[in-house]
Amino acid sequence: MTVLSKLGFDISKRNLDEYRKYYDSINTSEYINKVFEISNVKEVIMTNDPFDEKERKIWEKGYNKDSRFISSLRIDPLLNDFDTIYLKLNQWGYDVKFELDNKSIEEIKRFLSEWVRKTDSVYMAVSLPPSFTIINDNTYKKKIIEKCVLPVCREFNIPFAMMIGVKRAANPRLSLAGDFLGKADISEVEYLCREFMDNKFMITMLSKENQHELAILARKFRNLMVFGCWWFLNNPSMIDEITRIRMETLGLSFIPQHSDSRVIDQLIYKWYHSKKIISSVLIDKYEDIMDSGWVISEEEIRRDVESIFSNNFWDFIKKQI
Repeated sequence: MTVLSKLGFDISKRNLDEYRKYYDSINTSEYINKVFEISNVKEVIMTNDPFDEKERKIWEKGYNKDSRFISSLRIDPLLNDFDTIYLKLNQWGYDVKFELDNKSIEEIKRFLSEWVRKTDSVYMAVSLPPSFTIINDNTYKKKIIEKCVLPVCREFNIPFAMMIGVKRAANPRLSLAGDFLGKADISEVEYLCREFMDNKFMITMLSKENQHELAILARKFRNLMVFGCWWFLNNPSMIDEITRIRMETLGLSFIPQHSDSRVIDQLIYKWYHSKKIISSVLIDKYEDIMDSGWVISEEEIRRDVESIFSNNFWDFIKKQI
């Protein structure tokens, strides 16, 4: 309803045919421009998966990329399905064995480096289950993260973005809609931030129960940036609570929301709702400061808003740890 309303429809008429005629009449480029204009979004980071055959062919063929769409390298299959993915890497000319000998490690690093360059990615990303562990892990996942992913991220000075807490296909009958969530062990993130202090980590977690300890952890490590209210947390009441926890713990040193849009017009309602909530939290905090006698200028407010909606991200991307 928010999307249709912002597109200019009178939704009280409930005229589905009218909405469908509009979508039939507008081409993709026009609609993308309209969505960016309405949502007041300057640019977005794509999820670019080199293991998706359709997408892979487009990257290898080459195309003229809209400058508003920036790349990130998504590596879920490499970390979650290596028992089949290593065979695909072999097909593509990378000499990778399941046992992950030294040659395999170098070949995976070569694959990642080539795709970071090809896509000009600003970070590397993966979504992980709540059971994710690396401290006492003896599987390929630990070795790939520590010996392949993190070295390549350091080489290109890009963060490793980890989205932790999704249980895939909890109800397989619902297909893509059957995913669930669970509380993860924050010690795994603590370990990575402590043992790899030359790496940058962007972290978001899916369980509400993880949010406070994640915010506290971000106070302890300058190489950790907390971002967004991911997926099942993208509800107004939880966005409000989580934003307040982070602001009271971290000041403005976090990224309060990310677009997380499976389809592009989700930019409209997600940012419309989130900006209302985040502005309300900011107003409350400014009032607290003013009650103490501090005077806040319009220039400072503009600076703060620009920081949490844009500069915090780009400053962290460019930051040398």
